[in-house]
Amino acid sequence: MKKINHIVSILLLLTLAVITVSCTKERTELEMDNAVEISQFSVDGRNGVIDHDLGTIKVKMPAGTASLNGLTPQFTVSSGANVEPGSGQAVDLSSPVDYIVTSGNVYKKYRVSAEVLTAQILTFSINGVDGIIDEENHSIVVALPYGTNLTALTPSISLAEENTILPASGTAQDFTNPVVYTLSSGSVSVQYTVSTSIAVTPDLSKGPIGNKIAFLGTASTVQTLPDDDELAAANWFFAEYPDAEYISWTQVMAGLVNIYHYRTIWWHYDQAFELPVEATHEAVKGIFGDYMKDGGNLFFSGHACQYFWSIGRLSRTYNMAIGTGGGFENGDTWTIGVNLPGVDNRNHPIYQGLAFDESDGFFTFPVIGPGYREDHNHVIVEVAANHGYPNNHPGAYVSFTETNDVAWLGVWGGIRDYFMAGVLELLPNETYKGKGIFIGIGGFEWKQNAQGTINPAGINAYQNNIHLVARNTINYLSANQ
Repeated sequence: MKKINHIVSILLLLTLAVITVSCTKERTELEMDNAVEISQFSVDGRNGVIDHDLGTIKVKMPAGTASLNGLTPQFTVSSGANVEPGSGQAVDLSSPVDYIVTSGNVYKKYRVSAEVLTAQILTFSINGVDGIIDEENHSIVVALPYGTNLTALTPSISLAEENTILPASGTAQDFTNPVVYTLSSGSVSVQYTVSTSIAVTPDLSKGPIGNKIAFLGTASTVQTLPDDDELAAANWFFAEYPDAEYISWTQVMAGLVNIYHYRTIWWHYDQAFELPVEATHEAVKGIFGDYMKDGGNLFFSGHACQYFWSIGRLSRTYNMAIGTGGGFENGDTWTIGVNLPGVDNRNHPIYQGLAFDESDGFFTFPVIGPGYREDHNHVIVEVAANHGYPNNHPGAYVSFTETNDVAWLGVWGGIRDYFMAGVLELLPNETYKGKGIFIGIGGFEWKQNAQGTINPAGINAYQNNIHLVARNTINYLSANQ
């Protein structure tokens, strides 16, 4: 019996030895120590930034690169490793591409992304005064304080990555006349015209309110206003008021015009929802805010209506209906409603001389007939809900008008409740002595488009109503002493 047990023990030991040798052999066949790193990566000679810990590679392509598709990266990897996609293989880097490096039983993923650098002046300042950079027109305006000598000014310029500029930052220039700067980056070369202006007196923002009236615009002259509706409004205004004056935002920002000379200023802004950059400067907003506080009167129509919030005259936030598209053709006649439930505004001075249409006790007047219309609304909606009322509750009217110190003068034709506000009079109060008129209804369009099949000539049968409301508004505000 002992002999048999001894033989069994020997067989078990031999079996364990075979198993041990087999396991050892399997372990030695797994290649787990191989290097799998991309050590250099470039596209068109531009080296990527490799982060081995994060597994990312970022490549910056020069400004002017037309497309990130069809690029052929070149790279080197650890000895014996394979990569997919391969070096020199065309890829589309307009979105990140994953490269998988393998060697034996080891693999690593690198996510490769590319960006195209921009040709851009980030900041341009003189004597600590930041210039207004207009990228669309490649111009820069720097408004300098009274008494500045323009003959030897030294700009400080910051640029986007891999940009150069001539004359260089820190180079003194004579800014008596505009100076042309050439920005270069990659294949892009852009010329910027830099001009300066000096305030004609130490402080143009104060003084008594004068008796003149003005049209405010984004262009240097009336003739160069970029929007057809703005130009049509300005042309009508100066035909109606030949002694009026034109002022530009650049002039105001530069201190070249004293808006206190004017009793009433009209700004019809139709070209975009975004305010012109000059209007967004805190100093400029302060000038207009002070002007209205001191008794100046403002007529804002179209997208200009938002500037009442910019200067602080309106402060409560509302949902807005804002239209900025190209428009559409429509066979309807659009109207403005002049009353709300229990409130009849037909006798308000801005509506004098109009003929009204009546339906169910609500009165409207037409502003634009069938044809193509841009529909550039800038009106307040969901008014009642904002103040915690249903649309038909008169408490909404009381809360809205008292909260904002306004008279609620007009709505879209067809509105029969307190849902929206499109025409307002901003009443004088303890802080703001001046008045304001807000007309943001899209039907208040100064040049109906000559396109489409319904009205290809673009003749608005109700244009005179728009003229009458504008004339009444200007005269009404100008009478405010």
